[in-house]
Amino acid sequence: MSAEVDALLERLVAQFESPYDFLRELVQNAMDAGSDRVEVTLESHPLSEAPGEVIFELTILDTGAGMDEAIIDQELTRLFSSGKSGDRTMAGGFGIGFVSVFAWEPEAILVHTGRAGESWELVFHGDRSFEKVALEDPLEGTTIILFRRGRASEREAIADAIRDSLWRWCRFCPLEVSFEDLDGDEPAELIQDAPEPTELGLGAGLTRAEVRGESTLRVSFAVPANAVFLRRGLILAEGGPRQLLAGVADALGSTSEHLQIWADSPLLRTSLARDKVLDDGGRAQVEERLLGLVAELREDLLARLEALAAIGQDARPADEADDLRADPDWTHERHAIYGALHAHLELEYAHLERKPRTRAILRDLAHGRAVSLDAAVERMGARPLLVATPPSILREGGAAPKEGERPIVEGLERLLRDLGPTSFPVLAGDLGEDRAWLTALTKLAEVELLPVERAVARVAPREGEAAGLCGLVESLVRGLGFDQATIRVGEFVDVLGRPERSPVFGPEVFGAASPLAFHGGRTIPAASLRRRTVWLNAHNTLVEAAVARFVERPLVAGLALTCGLLGHLDDPPEVGDVAKLAEALDRDSQGARP
Repeated sequence: MSAEVDALLERLVAQFESPYDFLRELVQNAMDAGSDRVEVTLESHPLSEAPGEVIFELTILDTGAGMDEAIIDQELTRLFSSGKSGDRTMAGGFGIGFVSVFAWEPEAILVHTGRAGESWELVFHGDRSFEKVALEDPLEGTTIILFRRGRASEREAIADAIRDSLWRWCRFCPLEVSFEDLDGDEPAELIQDAPEPTELGLGAGLTRAEVRGESTLRVSFAVPANAVFLRRGLILAEGGPRQLLAGVADALGSTSEHLQIWADSPLLRTSLARDKVLDDGGRAQVEERLLGLVAELREDLLARLEALAAIGQDARPADEADDLRADPDWTHERHAIYGALHAHLELEYAHLERKPRTRAILRDLAHGRAVSLDAAVERMGARPLLVATPPSILREGGAAPKEGERPIVEGLERLLRDLGPTSFPVLAGDLGEDRAWLTALTKLAEVELLPVERAVARVAPREGEAAGLCGLVESLVRGLGFDQATIRVGEFVDVLGRPERSPVFGPEVFGAASPLAFHGGRTIPAASLRRRTVWLNAHNTLVEAAVARFVERPLVAGLALTCGLLGHLDDPPEVGDVAKLAEALDRDSQGARP
């Protein structure tokens, strides 16, 4: 072998990331030869003259067509010859084929191969010289045995490196690949994996695939994000989507955070040393098709959420009409899928324009149907959006109630049922598990989000109580423009039946099955006081004080309570208007005295 060729070979071998990458080359050669399996074994032979030292015997056997003398002379022993139309960049023989075994630095290599009645033995030495001998006994397939001297203590590390290399490059190959450490205790290990997205429980709705001839492209929304480039099942490159698809990373944006890509195509080619997939026209075609599949997958995700959010809304059996459970169709399992799908959708908002707002992808627990974000915002009329943990989740994991308290699930289901006749939607969402995507979704509409139990209280009316105070406050608020507002007193209670003390008041929820007051949010829409009953909370300290002082100083008590009420509105009257109205009422009351 000339010094020039030897130097070229050394440079080529040095380019491999790992000296065990030659296993990938030999598996590809076996595939090209039509083999249905590749068996890799490792064995060590102690050296009597050198205690602790062994000869490692690494065998790679395939059942393919093997080689005759012409192939040996024209392919195997000609440096850098691939037999693939002279294309040294192609994966398939990988353009360097057998030469790659020298990366392991064997002291000798024994090759047995046979084809079409010919059988041959070749011995390669460490200096790359070789002998070729014809054999009389017939052989089928090809067996390559590498011999290397080393320490017995190295065996486990060598076995692990062989196993890791086979799993890294060959786990998706269409033929059976196995490895066995003959000196170990474990049986032969099958190197095989299924090219499926990791979140199998979410079903095919998160995967898009395209098959064209020998090319198979598949994209999935799943975590962890990953991309794999292959030819005929043999891995060419693997890593994060931004790493492998750097040319289209900007187009992917946040999609790359939850994208799994499988691209097996003859259009993908590697450099001679296989350290990268070439950035050429073939790769550009593959990337363009992948982006198209991702765009289709986004639409699939929306459609999947729409179908899930609408489940059961048009076909509730008659015998369930009196079911005391709120939205019985919305099970724990369905909500788990729903939450996972929304978590994926959050990463796609930038690519979907207004679709996350206009498509009916949210579950309304109060009405057992799907609703869009825009529709929910419109129905709430400037109030915060309401959310509730699905009762199905609370039934399975709820804590036992304290003595005298009803289980929260019972109170929540009653509240949801009472909201059923109203227009208020209550979105399904666990503010523990689902907080991230719920927060992101409501930011799209720039609205506040509140648990329904913190925004709506049940009201136990105190009929006829504090009638004078209610009449005075009613006169004040009507005089300030809130026509036909009616003021009443009632006890606010939460979903556990406990007194709700913090709200001063709450406009009645129109149409509810029982008296409910909406008190949640940073402010309360002023419009909700017009033509509406406004409940004063008898448990609130300000209301209690106003009731107690009304007999002695009715105007002061009424004004204090009215100002407390108006201070919570999003568009309160001017302070001067309140003062003028108070003066007028004071004059009227003084004029009415005997």
